[in-house]
Amino acid sequence: MSKQWVLREKVSENLEEQLLFYRDINLNPDYERDLHDPFLMKDMGKAAERILRAIKNNEKIVIFGDYDADGVCASAIFHDFFKKIGFENFRIHIPDRNLEGYGLTKEAIGEFAENKFNLIITLDCGINDVKEVEKANKNSIDIVIIDHHLVPEKLPNALAIVDSKQKNDKYPFKDLCGAGVAFKTIQALIARGGFNIVSGWEKWLLDLVALATIADMVPLIKENRVLTYYGLKVLEKTSRPGLLALFRRLGINPKYITEDDISFMLAPRINIASRMGHANASFELLTTESSGEANWIAGHLGSLNNERRLLVDNLLNQIDAKIVEKKPGIIIDGDLSWNIGVLGLMAHRLVEKYQCPAFLWGKGEAKEIKGSARSDGSVNLVDLMKEVRPGIFLDYGGHAMAAGFSVKEGKIDDLKKELLKAYEKIPKEKRENEILYIDREINLDDADWEMGEILEKLRPYGVGNPKPVFLFKDIEIFNARKFGNEGIHLQLDFKKNSPADGEEIISAIGFFFNGNGNGFTFKKGAKIDLVASLEKSFFRLPPELRLRIVDVNSVRSPK
Repeated sequence: MSKQWVLREKVSENLEEQLLFYRDINLNPDYERDLHDPFLMKDMGKAAERILRAIKNNEKIVIFGDYDADGVCASAIFHDFFKKIGFENFRIHIPDRNLEGYGLTKEAIGEFAENKFNLIITLDCGINDVKEVEKANKNSIDIVIIDHHLVPEKLPNALAIVDSKQKNDKYPFKDLCGAGVAFKTIQALIARGGFNIVSGWEKWLLDLVALATIADMVPLIKENRVLTYYGLKVLEKTSRPGLLALFRRLGINPKYITEDDISFMLAPRINIASRMGHANASFELLTTESSGEANWIAGHLGSLNNERRLLVDNLLNQIDAKIVEKKPGIIIDGDLSWNIGVLGLMAHRLVEKYQCPAFLWGKGEAKEIKGSARSDGSVNLVDLMKEVRPGIFLDYGGHAMAAGFSVKEGKIDDLKKELLKAYEKIPKEKRENEILYIDREINLDDADWEMGEILEKLRPYGVGNPKPVFLFKDIEIFNARKFGNEGIHLQLDFKKNSPADGEEIISAIGFFFNGNGNGFTFKKGAKIDLVASLEKSFFRLPPELRLRIVDVNSVRSPK
């Protein structure tokens, strides 16, 4: 479905003022001024007191982190803090996505009790684990929950719950990721612990906070903007062997690292470990002090990513072969052999291609049959699953656009039939064209280094602070070429109208954009209306300024 272009109203001739008017950000983040007191969070004082007592008495602590990039980074933050203060009586436990699933389990609690742990600190999980916390309490294990997810009606009976989304929580910012809340907890521990460490040491943990904040796609505004802004500066200077090994393998120069490098290259490598293996590999990558080990793990994650790519492409080809309609109403497919770690990626790709909801299920090495669903906006996935008759799902949940579920053994044959029935019954929302907001119409001559410096001030970009995009009307293609495997990427070259020093060419790059989906053919001499962002490319030296294609509305053939 094509995007509806909406040109924002011009509120100022000054580009910087125009962009800031439509963005809720502070142009110049300040670490001291813009970060809030961690003790404003409900239960932060109780959490800090209990953790500090455990440290003082050398009690046995379990750090129980989630297996995604956010949870892994949060676990690494606590690991680094404990190592810094010389506390060694702790263990990191990151569950196996397939064998244990998300959050605390009664089996894990039983193992911790057997090994006489005194305190469990959950990171990026725990807020829903009522029964598991109850079992821990019966085994005389205290639990401190550090989470950022939505709070259920019934809270676990934990010793302390640190989650700013709780009722009556006075913390001014509610959108920290799990690693962000972990970092605030470390700030609280340092403030009250009287540790012999250099003032401001915790700032060196911000590389992990930035990585997690961008990977978890929380809004990059207010406190998240501050943490990520300084986290990128720490990443420029990072001495972590694991990150340096990833930089080398991915061709990233840390001096010029951007939020895009994290979104499209670093975060997927961190997440791939739990999808195709165990998240321990990513945790070890972030915490190892050995360059040799770091190189091996980085190579291993690269291999897993290649394996994942081949697996997803193969499974999607299998699904494509079964689809006879050009636009199916809903896609429901699965197999007991399918790896549950890639189902969400596959469902997302199917929705993009067929513009309809997709439900996929698998089991692989997991204990239960699990599935992932994605919507095109025509149905609310949770509402749809509510319409399925009882006895099919073991569990389901999520959001209107993205959800997960588990299926009872022996009910797979009924799953598709019941989902189809529910889909026919549930009201459909009329999908409107996706709106693409354009910040300003400019000409090619405006896209210069001076403009690039203005845009640099607004970084980091992400959810809540999108990259500015600009409209270039009726511009003539000087050259066009496809590149990448099977020509999946597009490069368009344009001549500037009034080059300062001779003929100047500016290129526009569209990754995974070749125009075929809209029936466009790009040829020299054709004229187009283009929406693009402006970026610096450090792929070659010296750096070059280029456009990144966002959308093309029409292509007029050369006369």
